[in-house]
Amino acid sequence: MYSHYSPEQRLACRRLAMEQNARLFEQANALSRYASGLLDQPDFDSEKFLEYLQQRGKADALFRQALEHIVLLNEQFSDL
Repeated sequence: MYSHYSPEQRLACRRLAMEQNARLFEQANALSRYASGLLDQPDFDSEKFLEYLQQRGKADALFRQALEHIVLLNEQFSDL
């Protein structure tokens, strides 16, 4: 792939993108842990279950986004 950026610039760009990807995974994990914690509450009821489902859905969406992002990074920077 032709690029007008130097290898060092491309590597720095990839590192930055990988850091962002790690943050996405961290956010997804935090939401997942929060959702799981809701299941352990003694006053768990239908409202808490709905909140659990919402938080779990947000976590799943972030996991998907992070996975799609890493696939794209691997495609775009396959030569590094």
